[in-house]
Amino acid sequence: MGFLTPVLGAIGTIASIGGTIMSVAGAMEEGREQKARYQYEQKVAAAQADEATAASQRDAMERYREGKHLLSQQQAAIAGSGGNLTDPSVIDIMGDTTERVALAAQTDIYKGDQQARGYNDAAKVAGYNANSAMRAARIKAGGMLFSGMSSMFSRFGESNKKTQTAPSVSLPYGSYG
Repeated sequence: MGFLTPVLGAIGTIASIGGTIMSVAGAMEEGREQKARYQYEQKVAAAQADEATAASQRDAMERYREGKHLLSQQQAAIAGSGGNLTDPSVIDIMGDTTERVALAAQTDIYKGDQQARGYNDAAKVAGYNANSAMRAARIKAGGMLFSGMSSMFSRFGESNKKTQTAPSVSLPYGSYG
């Protein structure tokens, strides 16, 4: 049994070192996975921002097309009823139509820009979270490494205390001193 004690102690030390290494590696892998997830969220949010901007521009172009169609209908109705397109009241009505169409198109673009800003903000937050995930993983891994080292050093210290030899001389009636 005397021979097995140092062997088991060595195996325990090797297992402790291996466990510490695995814990550190696991913490770093967890950080990389979180970083990758946040980077993906960042890319998705950036793509959504681009799509919101593009969609609002398409909507605005559709508003302008509808406005041109409406103006041509107004001109046809006025001409068909014998009206004059140079009449000030006709010019006012067509000007109002043009302004309303432009306002509707600009409102569509503004809404898309607002939505894109929200997505861009989400992308920035995801980028920040990606960096934070790796920082947190490094700190966690460092803590595990130091904890493992501390445990190992305290184990060596305890085993050294336990293996100290007792004095070879024993006093018959206790110690004097």
